[in-house]
Amino acid sequence: MALYEQQTHNLLCPCHQSQFDVSNHCAVIFGPAARPLPQLPITVDAEGYLVAQSDFLEPVGPSYWERLR
Repeated sequence: MALYEQQTHNLLCPCHQSQFDVSNHCAVIFGPAARPLPQLPITVDAEGYLVAQSDFLEPVGPSYWERLR
C-alpha cells in the first residue's frame, strides 16, 4: 500500500519511505528503492472497466530478488 500526494504527484511507501514520481514512470525520487515501480499497461474498456493490456513491463518485487548469488 502507498500514500499518494496529490500536490506533488508522488507515491510514498510507508514501509521504507521511498518516494516515486507517478508523472515520470514512477521514477525513484527518494529512499532505499533501487528502481522505479513496475508498470502495468492498462486501458478503460467500453463499459468503463480497467483492463490490463499485457503483463507487467518490469519484474515485480524487491530489486534484491534480481541479484546474482
